[in-house]
Amino acid sequence: MTAQSNFLWGVATSGYQSEGGYNGVGQPQNNWSESEQKGRVMRTGSASDFWTRYPEDFSNCQELGLNSFRLSLEWSRIQPTTTPEISPAPNYDFQVLDDYAERIASCRQHGLEPIVTLHHFTHPAWLGIDAWLSPETIDCFIDYVRVTVTHINQRLTDYHQQPPIHWYITINEPNILVLNTYLSGQFPVGNFTGILAVWRAYNHLLAAHIRAYNVVHDIYEQYGWKQPLVTLNTYCSDLYWSEKVIWDLLDAQKNQVKPKELRNYVYAQAKHLETALRQASLPFRKDFPYQLGRLARWMGNRIGHRTFDIQHLDYYWQELMVSPRQKVYDYLAIDYYDPFIAHTFRLPSFSDFEFKTKGIRNWLMTGITSKWWDWRALPEGLSFFCKYYAQEYNLPILIAENGMALRRKPDNSIATRRSDQLHRSQFLEAHLRQIQQLLKENIPIVGYMHWSLTDNYEWGSYTPRFGLFSIDFNRGTEREFEDHLGDRPAETYAKLIKEIQG
Repeated sequence: MTAQSNFLWGVATSGYQSEGGYNGVGQPQNNWSESEQKGRVMRTGSASDFWTRYPEDFSNCQELGLNSFRLSLEWSRIQPTTTPEISPAPNYDFQVLDDYAERIASCRQHGLEPIVTLHHFTHPAWLGIDAWLSPETIDCFIDYVRVTVTHINQRLTDYHQQPPIHWYITINEPNILVLNTYLSGQFPVGNFTGILAVWRAYNHLLAAHIRAYNVVHDIYEQYGWKQPLVTLNTYCSDLYWSEKVIWDLLDAQKNQVKPKELRNYVYAQAKHLETALRQASLPFRKDFPYQLGRLARWMGNRIGHRTFDIQHLDYYWQELMVSPRQKVYDYLAIDYYDPFIAHTFRLPSFSDFEFKTKGIRNWLMTGITSKWWDWRALPEGLSFFCKYYAQEYNLPILIAENGMALRRKPDNSIATRRSDQLHRSQFLEAHLRQIQQLLKENIPIVGYMHWSLTDNYEWGSYTPRFGLFSIDFNRGTEREFEDHLGDRPAETYAKLIKEIQG
């Protein structure tokens, strides 16, 4: 059996990581502005310069045989302020909205179906560092969604003579946004951290998604447009409280769960996932860091069980109960990297910090936690989660991100192999064979987005390299087919797609 003709083969990108033009003098400021200016992280600068090089990037995708492209709309560019201070909500920049419509139209003109993310980790600086700890951010976000979705789609229909956007992701990886901010401190954060901050941020993010889901559908009904497909996407994890709990919470109304039943409902779902993982017998390499990670996973489950309380989720529950639609996502979108908490740790290494650390505890944890290029490749896990989620939710599944990092500093002073010696082409081969088999088994996979098209800015650093096209940042932002290891992964991706399509 060959892949369906409408299967989405593409790449995933995000605005802040690829567009360039943020947090400099006179540029739109987001919540990373202070970290950049104080030297806690590398400056984004021009990133991979997607904002101006998008025609070349779309053309490259077209030549590879891709038919889709995931990109984000950046709130801080659309409703911008050029100073990092907290301030009242500024006016919308409708020229920028027209510019985004132009990029989406160009995407389609190159034969690529746009998958549009409305919030990819960043928010405007005028909301403050800890925006998602405040319920007022929900209203601000919904206003941004309403204005942006309406204007861009009217521009697409009236000016570009194209249909409205069909595929949406409201909020990218809320689980990673919350955990990297309020537990690990890898993202900019204020003074309130810890498990209560985690639940408060989840409360507001889930409420924001539910309202955004309904607002987008309402807009399409109002204008008589074909209904879109709207969801959020999660970073796939084998720790129930780190990911699957999000999908189950969003399903609570559909499953007719009452408030007093919610605790037992999520406990039962957590136990079900544990049983399925145990029965899967995935081929882990059970070294010492793995055993340490198993302990961390056990602790994570205990913390999730002990701290889960509907009182922490009042905004989410209220929005779910008043939602005019029982279903609050149209398809499942997961990002598959290394989802196994047992892989959290590595043998100590203190030579490759990408963030300045505060205190001995953070210094120690940074030395023993896995970096991007330490993430282990376990393609069999991709099949497990797709089959499990297909059975659990009975919805189409989009692999919204999947990728592998190499390590190469921007000045090329360090450009090393991974400890497992994998090249990106080998990684692609292993994971796309899983996709091929899933399609043969009629698992409802609707698309695969590789992260990412080019090397880009990876949340404070240019050292992790995820690109199908490599960039030597010493020499600008030219796209290179061959990476520093002599691999040509873009060609491999194109070859595999052609073969799988039949």
